[in-house]
Amino acid sequence: MNVYNYLFYKSYQLAVRSKNFDDMPVLGGIIFVVACIMYNIFTISLVLEGFGVIDISFKKEYKYPFALVLVLLILMYYLINGRYKNIVKEYEDRERELGKGIHPIFVIIAYYVISFALMLLAGLFKNGDWIFSQ
Repeated sequence: MNVYNYLFYKSYQLAVRSKNFDDMPVLGGIIFVVACIMYNIFTISLVLEGFGVIDISFKKEYKYPFALVLVLLILMYYLINGRYKNIVKEYEDRERELGKGIHPIFVIIAYYVISFALMLLAGLFKNGDWIFSQ
């Protein structure tokens, strides 16, 4: 969860800097976290399908309820008992000790690229293509 907390912190920083989420920067922070969690869920499901453990099909009619429920769950996780304040304070203290931190957009883009690449590899594994062909 530390990776997601750091990603949330950087997304929160980006939301505060952009001033698009002045009323609720937590929502701006979780948008990027939810997208990355969805990439990771799809990656895990593709790997499990590749090993023949389960067979999951993601139907189009369930995509909006699934995304909404995931956003609400993550929003509740960060809002209950002000958990997001503790996370932001912890990472701000770390950045003060170490000096200037990495710009939030670089962290977010790096995580998206890595997650997307892993998802593509998992898809290749599931279909038995490229280096996974027999």
